[in-house]
Amino acid sequence: MANASSERLSAWFESPQGSRLLREERAYLGEAARRFHGDTLLWAGCHAGVSRTVRGCMIRHRLFASPVPQPDVEDLSSLRCEVDALPLPNGSLDAIVLHHALETAADPRGALREAARVLVPGGRLVICAFNPLSLWGGRRLYAQVRPDAFTGLRFVTAFRLLDWLALLGFERQSGARYLSYGLPFQTAGGEAGEGDPGRFERFMRRAQAPVGGVYLVSAVKQAAAVRPNWRPARLKGGKLLPAAYPKSAVQRAAEPGAAPWRAPVLKFSDWKDLERGG
Repeated sequence: MANASSERLSAWFESPQGSRLLREERAYLGEAARRFHGDTLLWAGCHAGVSRTVRGCMIRHRLFASPVPQPDVEDLSSLRCEVDALPLPNGSLDAIVLHHALETAADPRGALREAARVLVPGGRLVICAFNPLSLWGGRRLYAQVRPDAFTGLRFVTAFRLLDWLALLGFERQSGARYLSYGLPFQTAGGEAGEGDPGRFERFMRRAQAPVGGVYLVSAVKQAAAVRPNWRPARLKGGKLLPAAYPKSAVQRAAEPGAAPWRAPVLKFSDWKDLERGG
């Protein structure tokens, strides 16, 4: 089922409407990729062309994972696998990009757990996904009735995704970034919103209304927390150790062999100082 959804979505990205969406996403993904650093990066998705946006990051080795066959891409090593079952060891990646990979996964939450497993502490995770609280979410409902490129996709809201990331030990870098406020279908006159965005779309981008067709989330995996041991230490034998207190001058004078204690004698000048407050 996941492979069929990935194949349909991959073919849709080749359409004029899908190409326009990729162009809009590429600018934001390239900005997020500049913060990547480390040794190994994984790009998971169903379209290899847009993965070229990570060429500008400071990472030496790049992997591309997809459940469907993809053409070879320069500087990328391809993996044929599901995003919720990555054939990689624990803590082997420094950065991951999930480009519309949660929608095609059989278990989106399991895919996030896999990302947390293979990421090192301090590794970065960038997620690009469709927003169900938008017109694109309405197209998914339409796809449940009639066969469509969005048939079989699983949409996750940004609010639920941020909750999942927090439970998995991720710290978000910023709030969700929304884009693609155009129509989710092609009009009779051609591609909807082709070319420069209209005034309404530009206003919605500036306002960042949470009804954009696509959202981007960036997060960093935190180190595993260490639980402190608050249990009190037990004394051996169950006995209390004696405590030493300082002795006064009277107690020291009462000891055997000590000189007798005498009260200090105040002189006349000392009394005068006391009267003056000195």
